[in-house]
Amino acid sequence: MVFHVSNYMRETNVWMIRKCRWIFWSIGAAVPIYRNTYWDYLGRRSAWRDYLMGGTEAEKIAKAESLRADWGFHPRYEVKYPFSIKAHKYATQSREEALSDLPRVHRKSSMVYGQNKVAEPK
Repeated sequence: MVFHVSNYMRETNVWMIRKCRWIFWSIGAAVPIYRNTYWDYLGRRSAWRDYLMGGTEAEKIAKAESLRADWGFHPRYEVKYPFSIKAHKYATQSREEALSDLPRVHRKSSMVYGQNKVAEPK
């Protein structure tokens, strides 16, 4: 009985090692590839680019500001074309209508008797 149990364990371990050997080798090879590529190479490349093509700190800040996107909050749609429907609508609105047309901006308090209700604009 002991022979069968130990023989089964030995055969199972050998099969498991042969079956999963590629996983172990892949993990073992991925660690130095990751370290050399993402850690050393890319870090050194950006350091060399900064050293060779850099400039003063003020020039870098000015370049970064020029490449920055405008993610500011604009509560009202800004018209791009003068022939659009929105341009005609905005041209004919009074100041009061323009204020009541703003989305997500409430001129009255949204708290009514402790409940969170949105106030209707007049």
